[in-house]
Amino acid sequence: MKKLKTTLLFISIAYADYAIGQDAHFSQAINFPMLINPAYSGAFDGQTRAILAVRNQNLTIPNTAFSGTYNTFGASIDHKIFPDYTDQNTWSIGITALSDYAGSGTLATNQVLLHTAYSLAMDRYSKSFLSIGGQVGITNRRIFSKDLLYAAQVSEFEFDPRLPNLEPFINDGSEYAFMLNIGALYQQQIGDNAVTQLGFSLYNVNNPQQFFFTNSKENIYARMNITGGILFNLDETSKIYPSIIFMKQGNFSSTNIGMSYNKDITDDVSIIAGLRSRLGDAFIAVAGVKYRQFQTTLSYDVTTSGLSKANNTIGALELNLTYILGKSTESYGSDKLYCPGI
Repeated sequence: MKKLKTTLLFISIAYADYAIGQDAHFSQAINFPMLINPAYSGAFDGQTRAILAVRNQNLTIPNTAFSGTYNTFGASIDHKIFPDYTDQNTWSIGITALSDYAGSGTLATNQVLLHTAYSLAMDRYSKSFLSIGGQVGITNRRIFSKDLLYAAQVSEFEFDPRLPNLEPFINDGSEYAFMLNIGALYQQQIGDNAVTQLGFSLYNVNNPQQFFFTNSKENIYARMNITGGILFNLDETSKIYPSIIFMKQGNFSSTNIGMSYNKDITDDVSIIAGLRSRLGDAFIAVAGVKYRQFQTTLSYDVTTSGLSKANNTIGALELNLTYILGKSTESYGSDKLYCPGI
């Protein structure tokens, strides 16, 4: 354990300034859609949607409640507005908050984003619709330099925290930046038993500058996201949803593919199961329950990458809670279907 903690601390220090160019993510990406595409705002059957997500990135490392090692917390709410004027279309607004901690709290990221999306029905029965969305907000990234050890603080083979670290930090290692994200989402109902979906988005469109050292020029890289999937109704009580999520940011890319299964047990209760793979990184098992307007899903990542040597293949645990209030009021919306999450 001591060797593992030392290794992770070294990685956090060595790559902290470079890692700020990457965004936090959830394995249950579509269950927290505001990190994938702002056009997902309003894409649900109801008036208001509230989502809470919690992720522990590495179960082998001791954690504290809110600033532990490799934890991510997210919350979002979106609400459909002016239903009396939008007819079969949908206009929604919302807010998303995210906190991400990496390396014993060494690197912390906090974001607050406002989002809006307008969904335009392409036919009078809402069998197909196109949504355009955007997000604006503020992100703060901070290095807790006092939690780290520096060579300049070693005197006569002993560590002395009273000595200056002599690192060229800007604003004591805390930086703010403006963020702009845009996206589009298209859904098409095919017959009575299938719905197809395709989404595209760009995050950090403005390439915000946010680095910690005076001699650094790294920005937060733009992130491209492509999502696609087809919902198949197997019968009146069950459905499957194969889907793919591709993300590319800077020189890094991630492909998340898989399938989810939903089975209605009663009129009020459904069970959810899914299996996904983040290619070259992890297998993800998902299980959940939906009771009326409330849905909870739990996922576990089994590490398959080289990181498995450090964490003994013990991966991440993630919990998602979603609650939808109210009924849809689109004039012709009774036939509108939405591709699910997971």
